[in-house]
Amino acid sequence: MDATKLRLFAAIVGVLFGLGGTLALFVASTLALAELIGMIAATFVVAAVALTLAAICLYLFFQPFRSVEAEVDEMEEATAEALADLPFDTVRNLIQQRPITATAIALALGYSLIRNPQAAQRQVERFFFSML
Repeated sequence: MDATKLRLFAAIVGVLFGLGGTLALFVASTLALAELIGMIAATFVVAAVALTLAAICLYLFFQPFRSVEAEVDEMEEATAEALADLPFDTVRNLIQQRPITATAIALALGYSLIRNPQAAQRQVERFFFSML
């Protein structure tokens, strides 16, 4: 089994054990609270805590307070910095080794070019000036 398959297998097992551990934690907390406030109330309290944690995580993941333009500019700058640091041979090797990732990056760059050509032009100018 090569390293990539082993890492993927380890990630899947980690997710499964994490979900099992979370489920066991919720069951244990429900049973512990059931002795104090009753089974139905304990179930609702634990469910409310889990829903609150889920809502907080979703809020932090989606970041609704950030504009789409700020996220696209951040992604463009990160991509430009990453490409400016890489020599062309490394880029060629990256494309040969990870064609799906290279395709996703090309799609993101194409989308940003079509969505906002002026920002893409500024990024290209920055790239060429950094090369000088």
